[in-house]
Amino acid sequence: MATYDLLARHYDAVTGDSSTETAFIDSIIKRAHGQAVTLLEVACGTGGIIAPLAGRYRVSGLDISPGMLAVARKKLPEGTPLHLADMSCFNLNVKFDAIICVYHGINHLLDFSAWENFFGCAYRHLNDGGVLVFDTYTASSLKMMASIPGTVQRFSDNYLHIRVRTSDEVVFDWSIEVLELQPDGRYKSLTEVIRTVSFPPEKIRESLGERFINIVTIESDGGVNDDSEDRTWFVCSKPGGALGAQPCPVDLRRHHRDPKGNHRPRPRPVA
Repeated sequence: MATYDLLARHYDAVTGDSSTETAFIDSIIKRAHGQAVTLLEVACGTGGIIAPLAGRYRVSGLDISPGMLAVARKKLPEGTPLHLADMSCFNLNVKFDAIICVYHGINHLLDFSAWENFFGCAYRHLNDGGVLVFDTYTASSLKMMASIPGTVQRFSDNYLHIRVRTSDEVVFDWSIEVLELQPDGRYKSLTEVIRTVSFPPEKIRESLGERFINIVTIESDGGVNDDSEDRTWFVCSKPGGALGAQPCPVDLRRHHRDPKGNHRPRPRPVA
C-alpha cells in the first residue's frame, strides 16, 4: 500500500478549504505566464488545488498514491488526466505551460539528487517559456515544529494527531495518526510516518539556475498562528517561447499569508 492510501478518505476533511492557496498560485501563474493554458500539478493528492483551477486551465495531476488519485478523480472533470508516478522520475510524453508542486511536496525527496531529478523532469515537461512553481518547508520551520509536543485536531467524529521529531535536525519524521470512529463506538488507529528534509534556498536556486531563468523566491509563513509553517516559494521559467519568459513581478515578492491559518499535514510521498 502506497503512503497516504490509508488516510486518503480523510484527507480533505483534515486539510479544509484550499481557496486561498489556489488563488495565490493562480496569481503567480498569470503574472509569470499570462498565456498559460495547460497545467500539471505534481504530488496533486486529492486534487484540492487543480479542481478549482480546472475552469481556468486544462489540468492534469500526478501522484504516487492510488488512494489519493481515486479521491481526486471524483472531484475533477471527467477525462482529466491523472498519472500514477514518482515525482522524481516521470515521463508523460506531453508538455505543459505550467507545472506546480505545492504543500511542500518536494520536501519528501530525501536526497538533493532527487530534487534535481524533479527539476529535470519539470524542465522536460514544460513548453518553452513555461513556468515552474513550487514551495518548500524551511529548515527553521521544521525545527520549530519538532520542538513542540504535537497537534491534535478534531474533524467530524474523528481525531488527527501530528507529531514531528528529528534526531539530527536533517531528517524530520512526521508521525500522523487518525483515530477513526467505528460503528461500534470504538476508535480505529490509522498511522503513517513520513520523512522530510529541507535544503538551503541558495542551493535550490543554484540548481534551478542550471536550467531555468527568471528565478524568484517568495517568502511565506503559511498562516497567522504561532505554530504556522514557514515556507519559501520558488517561481522560475523555461527559456524560450514566442514572448520570452516573463519575470515574476515585484509585488508578488511579499509575504503570502493564509488568513485562515490552515495547518496542512501534507508530507507527500515520492517512492
